[in-house]
Amino acid sequence: MWYPAVEGTSAFAPYMDKKTANALAEEWKLQPGFQGLVRTHARLLAPIAIGGPFPVVLLEHGSSVVPAIYTVLAEGLVSSGFIVVATNHPPDSLISVFPDGHELKFTPYWPAEADRRTQGVAIGKFANEVLVVDVRFVLDQLQEMNSHDHFWHGQLDLSKIGIVGHSMGGTTAALATQEEPRILAGVNLDGSTYPGMNADVRPIPVHKPFLFLATEEHASGESRAREYVGSESNTYYVVVTGADHMSFTDAHLVSSRFTRDLKPDDSAFERALITSTYTRSLVEEFLAKYLKGSVAPDLDLGVRVDKK
Repeated sequence: MWYPAVEGTSAFAPYMDKKTANALAEEWKLQPGFQGLVRTHARLLAPIAIGGPFPVVLLEHGSSVVPAIYTVLAEGLVSSGFIVVATNHPPDSLISVFPDGHELKFTPYWPAEADRRTQGVAIGKFANEVLVVDVRFVLDQLQEMNSHDHFWHGQLDLSKIGIVGHSMGGTTAALATQEEPRILAGVNLDGSTYPGMNADVRPIPVHKPFLFLATEEHASGESRAREYVGSESNTYYVVVTGADHMSFTDAHLVSSRFTRDLKPDDSAFERALITSTYTRSLVEEFLAKYLKGSVAPDLDLGVRVDKK
């Protein structure tokens, strides 16, 4: 959890724990110990800032990654006055490290030898029966914490909840926004709105404010135009030029600096920073509009809409 805090002198929060970093370094071919070279802007055990309760944003990771790779997005949202709660969903995450030290690593939850549609049905079933259920569990725990926990008591504005997800987390965000009445608005970062990513399965109709950020590749698919069937007013669809699927995470920022056996690539870092900053800005604007009643000048520019 990240939260608006009083400026202090406590230790900076680590980018991620060592076991998680080791698993990510192996997966992404990064330098061992890279996490110790990444400086965050959060501090451990800092007092909560005055001005609460604060709106809450749930953060949903993609398959075979970890919540920490969305730190840039999370810290940006917190600097805009949100409390961000990131969930690690085993076995969909790359690794889950528990406080007692035991680990659960990514395990495919679809039949490996089956055809794509059968795999997709299994993925959609997992999204509904595990990922969305996890979201509900987290919301229940936040309600309990807000009522009874000494540190969090009264700090969470649970009447103003949004959700942001990337890739499979974007599918989770769409499903949870549709099905969970406590969630008022959602953001899908280059994920599918087809449960199981099958175009022959009806897409999720989201009848609440929703923001789609997509790559050009995602937007160009033949079935993508139908992906937003059922979405109504207050829906935004933004195609981010030059982005790839991992541009909505910290991945390219990290790899441009810490890829094993390669020198740091300043130009790659600058390109990644531009996309990351743009993504963060639009997500912050959208959630501020629908959770805080703020204006969204970039999102609400006049645009042409072709209805078919």
